[in-house]
Amino acid sequence: MPIGDTTENVPYFILDTAKSVIVGQVILPKAVKRSLAVAVTVKVPAAAGSLAIGTFDDGGTFQACSFLRVESPSVARPEGAVGPSGR
Repeated sequence: MPIGDTTENVPYFILDTAKSVIVGQVILPKAVKRSLAVAVTVKVPAAAGSLAIGTFDDGGTFQACSFLRVESPSVARPEGAVGPSGR
């Protein structure tokens, strides 16, 4: 995240670049007081392809963000029936 005064929040969109479809969204502060590493889990459709995160400019063109990235989970998710989570 950029370092500076947090004056507003910015919506970032997760885009399936193969289909040019928005599959998720996160809202983050425009800036932070100090550098932090943060990970946020966002659920997207299983059929989503190559993903990018960014904003749209005034002309409606998607602009990929240089300081955020989208990663696939490294831990396999369970398949089939799953019991109570205990939360």
